[in-house]
Amino acid sequence: MKKSFTFLFLMLVLLAPSFAQKIHMGLPVVKATAAVADYRVGKELIKGNWNIMPQISPDVLRVPVHKGKEDVTFYTNTDSISFKVQAGKSYRFYVNLNDTAYALTELQGFGFEAVEFNKKQPVPAYTFVYEQNRNNAYLQELRSKYNLDAIVAGAANDTEKALRMVNWVHKQWQHNGMNEPSNPDALTILAEVKEGKQFRCVEYGIVTTACLNAIGLPARTMGLKMKDVETVEFGAGHVLLEVYLPDLQKWVMLDGQFDVMPVLNNVPLNAVEFQQAIAKDYSKLEIRSLSGTSKMQYVNWVYPYLYYFDVKFDNREGVAFERETIDGKSSLMLVPVGAKVPEVFQRKYKLDRYKYTNSLTDLYQAPVLPAATTTASR
Repeated sequence: MKKSFTFLFLMLVLLAPSFAQKIHMGLPVVKATAAVADYRVGKELIKGNWNIMPQISPDVLRVPVHKGKEDVTFYTNTDSISFKVQAGKSYRFYVNLNDTAYALTELQGFGFEAVEFNKKQPVPAYTFVYEQNRNNAYLQELRSKYNLDAIVAGAANDTEKALRMVNWVHKQWQHNGMNEPSNPDALTILAEVKEGKQFRCVEYGIVTTACLNAIGLPARTMGLKMKDVETVEFGAGHVLLEVYLPDLQKWVMLDGQFDVMPVLNNVPLNAVEFQQAIAKDYSKLEIRSLSGTSKMQYVNWVYPYLYYFDVKFDNREGVAFERETIDGKSSLMLVPVGAKVPEVFQRKYKLDRYKYTNSLTDLYQAPVLPAATTTASR
């Protein structure tokens, strides 16, 4: 009997370090020897979509909750941890990477709520300048150099043209959120892609917009920002684009990074309509993608960004001209009714280039493409 107790005591002593490593700073710990992790939300497994980054503290993973609670499991290559996540609540744990660095990780549950904007204003308060594509040498070079006409040849309608073009741009490079081109224009970006460089969401937006303008579909890049854009330290914004489809006479959202067009009841949606559909008609919402992007994964990722929306007043293409502004401001930001006007981006970058509006009429007026040069105005 004495030997049994002695053996049990020795085993507990030997195992104590491993048990101790399961708690760090009062929080549970999962171990990892690889810096990439997976996670499961409900029944859907999202593989290789999370980078373990100890330098970000906390590193926040936002988890969608379509009902009261959602079962969420976080997987490293050697360990896992599970939570029942509720909307509006946070769940913290550490990832111990290679038995050295500890990455404080936070799961934030969020629900889906339609954001309110002013729909009653009958006349827009601002005007925008769009590419007229008349003898634009820059766009002519882009169109011929990359044979853009062949990409959309035989397309049945403008929607199909837009889907083909965003898919083509999506396939040109793998996303890299840390790289920037030497100059932020489509020809420079594509030339540097040929050299092996990879770029951010910003560059997917710039290139897709320019390519659509080159084939005669008016397009504009659009910035998205989270509700907590002022306090989030990293990843508070995303860039995509909208294209005006003449045959539908409406603006439609495209995301080049993910190769996405949102559609509801067979009608392509603009960015604000997309936000509303996520909150009100999720089951009917469709994500069209020629590369098969997952509806759940994309919606869950992009939804927090669909709060503030901004576009430039001057959307012409080229590099050798001065862009129009209004009262010295280059862009218009759509702000939800009753929401705070953001003054800083990610805690430290001043937001000082915007005019602000709550009106959907201001943002979604049809592009005016007169023969004479248009000037942005209010």
